[in-house]
Amino acid sequence: MMEPLLLGHVIIFALSAIACVAAIPQARKIQHPGTREGFVVFLGSVALWSGGYLGYLLAPTQSGKLAFYILGFVFAFVAVGSWLYFCAAYTGRPPRHTPFRNLILGTFLLFTALKITNPLHNLYFTTEWVTEPFPHLVIHHELLYWIVLGLSYAAIAVGFFVLMERFYHTGSDSRPLVVLVGLSGLPAVATILGSRVDWLLPLMYEPPGVALFAVGTLFFYRQRFEAIRLTGESDKPAIFLDRDTCIRDYNQAARRLFPALEESFGKPLDAVNSALADHLTKEDVLTIAQDDGTRYYDVSSTPFLAGEVMTGQLVTVTDVTERESYRKRLEEKTNQLEALNRVVRHDIRNDMTVIHGWAEILEDHIDEDGEDALKRVLQKSRHVIQITEVARDFVESLSDDGTAELAEVELQPVLDAELAAVRDSFPNAQFQVSGELPDVSVQANEMLSSIFRNILENAVRHNDKETPEITVTSEVDSETIRFRIADNGPGIPDDQKEQIFGKGEKGLDSPGSGIGLYLVHLLTDQFGGEVWVEDNDPNGSVFVVELPIHLPSNKVC
Repeated sequence: MMEPLLLGHVIIFALSAIACVAAIPQARKIQHPGTREGFVVFLGSVALWSGGYLGYLLAPTQSGKLAFYILGFVFAFVAVGSWLYFCAAYTGRPPRHTPFRNLILGTFLLFTALKITNPLHNLYFTTEWVTEPFPHLVIHHELLYWIVLGLSYAAIAVGFFVLMERFYHTGSDSRPLVVLVGLSGLPAVATILGSRVDWLLPLMYEPPGVALFAVGTLFFYRQRFEAIRLTGESDKPAIFLDRDTCIRDYNQAARRLFPALEESFGKPLDAVNSALADHLTKEDVLTIAQDDGTRYYDVSSTPFLAGEVMTGQLVTVTDVTERESYRKRLEEKTNQLEALNRVVRHDIRNDMTVIHGWAEILEDHIDEDGEDALKRVLQKSRHVIQITEVARDFVESLSDDGTAELAEVELQPVLDAELAAVRDSFPNAQFQVSGELPDVSVQANEMLSSIFRNILENAVRHNDKETPEITVTSEVDSETIRFRIADNGPGIPDDQKEQIFGKGEKGLDSPGSGIGLYLVHLLTDQFGGEVWVEDNDPNGSVFVVELPIHLPSNKVC
């Protein structure tokens, strides 16, 4: 019949091993890879550590007991390393990037080798067979054992410290976990007193404490343990809810943002803050009035799953006030721009059309002295009408947040129509096409005509010659078509060749930029192309428009 003291030790270490093995499947459900790897290895090494001590207690021969004791002794050291790995990964410190990791690994292998070869040098321990209080192999620990034990406890303490630091900084209600960590450390007292108390053996009694920590963490607090890890990765307000959306935990940032969370454990979220609860399923932002003004927040949820069943969720609240304020300013400016567009298109354009119509009627009713003045009135009224068309195109190009729906558009009819229009509008200018216009299509929309209209009209308006001459040529390769629109005007200085399109951060505020050329830049960019200006020979400018040719697989974003 087994001695009660021996039986008690066997039961304790057997239960420790069984508990750790049983916890491994649950540990494999941990979502964070580093934490999962560290905890699984930690549990496995503690199970082997306990198994080694079981063998030491039950083996019938002295050599067998010694072999099992060394086995448990080695895996006790492995457990310390895996514990540190787990703590580092859990608290966001990548274990694989640990400083001096090669030195640490080398030290670990050295001490492991000394443990395995202890029968040759007895630096760790010596043995003696005794019969009291029951027949067993007594282990007499030597100085090296106590040195390594002290280093191991220091390493374990570092792991506990980084865990407690994470619990503290998250501000979570982590008292159950803190108590659990404290209870798991109690067996260390038995380890220290093992050689002084008759009913204790000179063993490391940490496996029962580790098993308690593992079972408690994984089977009762795994979700909260993961929630603390997630909330500790940022300073954002975070709230942990159970499967019924009842509050189970929160961090300090959440408590400051939602004061009603104080003493709210176990209460449904909608009873504590209905607006926040509603935004778990809404896509719009949460608005909160504070002393320093209104602030806006995105509400997101990270579910905890057991298989395909959600067992809880971590709610994270992100401050998006700056983004939302910018969006509102853009929305207001868009509304103002649309209002201005309606004024320009309907009021100003209609009035100028009427003025232009009446002015044309006057052509047959004025004398020679008034012909020049009437001619100027007609030119300016046509110019104003054209400006309203450019403004309309410009506003339409900015709709839908600057995006555009593109389709296949044939180039030749568009350019022919714009050339015919400018010939009618500017009879004193000469427009010619060098060669034939290519029969190709591009990815564009109805705004394509505005590109050519604005460049052609710009070539005439800013021309200082009595007879402006504009020549259009084209080049085609396998992927793009390039139009070159050359004039005989004064040219454009090099330092203004970018600015005239309003490119860069200043946009329309760039010196020399007009709305027409800025529109050309916006549209070519929307169509996946480019526009730039070069010097003409011997004088003047060449506006180059490059657009991708439409192909079945050619999509412009």
